[in-house]
Amino acid sequence: MNASQPEKSSNESSQGPLFFISAGDPSGDEHAARLVEALSNAIPGSRFIGYAGPKTAATQCDVRFDLTQFAVMMLMRAILNLPNYLKLIRQAKLIFRTEKPDMVILVDFPSFNWKIAQAAKAAGIPVVYFMPPQIWGWGQWRVRKMRKYVDVVLSCFEFEHKWFREQGCRSIFIGHPFFEEIRSRSVDSVFLKSLNSVVNGVSTVSSDLSTEAKGIRYLTLLPGSRNQEITNNLEHLINIARLVKSRVSDVQPVFAAYNKAHADMIRSRIGELNLDYPVYFGKTPELLRAATCCLGVSGSVSIEALSLCKPLVVVYRISRFEYKALRFLKRVKFITLSNLLGIDQMEGETPFYPRGFIPSSTDYTSRERELMICPEFLSYKDEAEKVAPVLIEWFSSRSLLNRKIEELTQLKAATDIVERPIEHAAKVIKEELVNLRKKS
Repeated sequence: MNASQPEKSSNESSQGPLFFISAGDPSGDEHAARLVEALSNAIPGSRFIGYAGPKTAATQCDVRFDLTQFAVMMLMRAILNLPNYLKLIRQAKLIFRTEKPDMVILVDFPSFNWKIAQAAKAAGIPVVYFMPPQIWGWGQWRVRKMRKYVDVVLSCFEFEHKWFREQGCRSIFIGHPFFEEIRSRSVDSVFLKSLNSVVNGVSTVSSDLSTEAKGIRYLTLLPGSRNQEITNNLEHLINIARLVKSRVSDVQPVFAAYNKAHADMIRSRIGELNLDYPVYFGKTPELLRAATCCLGVSGSVSIEALSLCKPLVVVYRISRFEYKALRFLKRVKFITLSNLLGIDQMEGETPFYPRGFIPSSTDYTSRERELMICPEFLSYKDEAEKVAPVLIEWFSSRSLLNRKIEELTQLKAATDIVERPIEHAAKVIKEELVNLRKKS
């Protein structure tokens, strides 16, 4: 459906609260869908409308527009989608006036959701930010918008929760839903078994597992969930995989694509290069469990890999201009969430640069590289020659691989501390509604 089509009417006869959901990123759509289900259980009779994606549309939420088709990163692409955003904002304002939601729940996607928050506050509707944007990482000035337009921030990480509170925002720590999702997620056991992997679940330290074990050692390639991530990083991922394969012959690279369109794009390029790298879509949970090691584009995938204790190398290619600009914009030491979680656990260390500090280069210092639990490479160049040796070492040395798995196991234990984050979020939202009704 597009923004110009007539709105669906919500169930006016229901006495349950009406929530407006806005989730634009594919991962945010998944979390929004699960939150809708949790709120339905916590508050019987709840109704849901808004903008989201196919996952949320599959729930009882009346999704008026598939916002995930506009999932973007970096300023220029956001500008190109501006006319569509403005049309949707106008429609949201109409919904706020005519259908009067009891609460607006935002999920990440700040370039669009700030305007939704502003419109909601102007209409007198309380706003909750579930899975807030990582404004602590860059563009910290945006916290003023959070203070002004958002009533409650549901923070996923302890360092994030602390930062929001220090900035004057009302934050409640709920934990990261990915940890819970991995624990509860069902997998295709038949497909997983067909992969004949030497591992088939959470990675564990085991001296009994050798490179001669019957089965395949997989290098799972995670190219991202946005079109521009595929475009910018596919050649880089392929070059790295080829180098690893040339040095460790029993390793099988395999792509875990987000959707069919991405899979077709990857298969086309793999075919042109005559490479035997399988490409699947909709099988990321299984391919992560089958992996000995992973190579991925930065994003929520690092939390998913951490939850399974899978050694991961992160790469991310951007333009030369964006790379130079990040020196002034980036306010944290890493782009990978698991690295930020790791450094937050270290005594005397912090994920953040000191206030006012500008690094001399966008590149990482030797000390920062020592502190990475997941080696990450942010660049405007193809750095396959630097990236591949890390993976080759892990595949070639069981002791190095075990050491990395042990580090991940310890970090997971220290950070996966909330059993049911989604249910916790639903409980907080329910309490907010009760308190609002008491005041009215």
